[in-house]
Amino acid sequence: MKSNKSKDAISMNGMAATSHPLATEVALKILKKGGNAVDAAIAASICLSVVEPNSTSIGGDCFAIVKFEGKNSISYNGSGIAPKKANYDFFKSQSINKIDLLSPHSVNIPGAVHAWKTIHENHGNLDFEQLFLDSINFAENGYRITEKVSIAWAKSLNKLNKYKSTRNLYLKNGKSYKFNEIRKNLPLAKTLKIISQKGPKEFYEGSITKDMVESLNQIGGLHTLEDFSCQSTIKSETLKSNYKDVVINQCPPNGPGITVLLMLKLMEKLKIQQYLPDSLERFHLEAEVTKLCYKIREENIADPDFVNMDISKLLSEENIKNLLNEISTKKCTKIGDLNIPNHPETVYLSVVDKNLNSVSIINSICYSFGSAITSNTSGILFHNRGTNFRIEENHPNCIEGHKRPLHTIIPGLVVNEKSETILSYGVMGGQYQPVGQLHLINNIFDYHMTPQQAITFPRAFHFNNIYKLEREIDISIKDNLEKIGHKVEYTNETHGGGQAILIDRKKGNLLGGSDPRKDGYASGY
Repeated sequence: MKSNKSKDAISMNGMAATSHPLATEVALKILKKGGNAVDAAIAASICLSVVEPNSTSIGGDCFAIVKFEGKNSISYNGSGIAPKKANYDFFKSQSINKIDLLSPHSVNIPGAVHAWKTIHENHGNLDFEQLFLDSINFAENGYRITEKVSIAWAKSLNKLNKYKSTRNLYLKNGKSYKFNEIRKNLPLAKTLKIISQKGPKEFYEGSITKDMVESLNQIGGLHTLEDFSCQSTIKSETLKSNYKDVVINQCPPNGPGITVLLMLKLMEKLKIQQYLPDSLERFHLEAEVTKLCYKIREENIADPDFVNMDISKLLSEENIKNLLNEISTKKCTKIGDLNIPNHPETVYLSVVDKNLNSVSIINSICYSFGSAITSNTSGILFHNRGTNFRIEENHPNCIEGHKRPLHTIIPGLVVNEKSETILSYGVMGGQYQPVGQLHLINNIFDYHMTPQQAITFPRAFHFNNIYKLEREIDISIKDNLEKIGHKVEYTNETHGGGQAILIDRKKGNLLGGSDPRKDGYASGY
């Protein structure tokens, strides 16, 4: 395997690691103005909704973990609810067995804006309006398209042609935006100004709401003004689990954070550190753990307001023991086709301020450019997270009115034995995220890599019975995985992205890494 030669960012006063250079610069600007980690993280998230529209939007969702120094970590769930009329009986009456990616039925109520405001009200330092200023400027006066974003844009050309409002706003003379071209989004600039000045209420109960509802209804959506007014952000304690001498923090369901905790428990029992980081055994065991834990996720995890889940049972020693009995170092386990939808687009970012307050936050519109549906006048691109629902009666993730779907986006946070933050991290990439977090945690805490080394290290992903390897993984690994029963292929794509900030409390440094698979940029001051 190729070794990583990228260097970690290092600072003492504050750091931001995001998927886009402009977002990182915005976050640092806010920190230098006297804003805290929450202010900076929200400002960067708003910025990404402008400059990285393939991955996120104010028409998407958000999950976050906030940990202020000396206080407990807090989970914020800003995933959107389904319209009240969206239920199993409706879809069966329409002979719909699966929600189409570009259908208005794929659009849940966007939760990100509500989450940002809720988090800011609880923890922010600067005025909410200040967090929007740079993003409004980019939308109004233009920003340059990065290389990775331009590639995603080109791949989505056909879907962006489907709806007139999207075609007019997201294509240039019928073509995708190219690398280094300047793009503006004037309708979105106006919308961001309204939200910044009047607050999210205008998004959920005002003129913007009316535009969104009308836009979705015109193409068959079930959305109502009441649906938008019912959107809420869930504030709760994080899910916690020990890994060696640290504690991993995740958001509770409907997110898949429990999947990460379960996978880590198995890897700890398997003593993954005894194998080399680029060994056959490591990649094989990662695949085996993935298959078993994803099966558990699909069969058990859903919106806890609608489904009873025994999380303690899933994480119990008895369950861990039973799963370990299914894992062999010599052959692969067959679990059948889970038929899980794959969607790769998300933005993750991390911020740590001078007081070591930390924010781990992730925003998403699900697939690249989401549903490809844009509101008529407000310039809001909608996600298509509703495709995560099943139209299967009695399935825990079967769609119901005002239910939240099984999600994929998961921020992570690691604390030491004193409950002090030592790592704020996350891995982008749709369904890959739990595996990506496992891979990153193993790299840092088992193989003692720096954040940048851990992020850059080659990845593999076992998904829907195919094990896809990044090209940097040696051919001998591929051959030997096939010999023990895996169906393996190299992918021309990459698995996910990711950012991480490590707090070195002994040296008093912040060490940051950002993924070269995206336009990632970690920087501090």
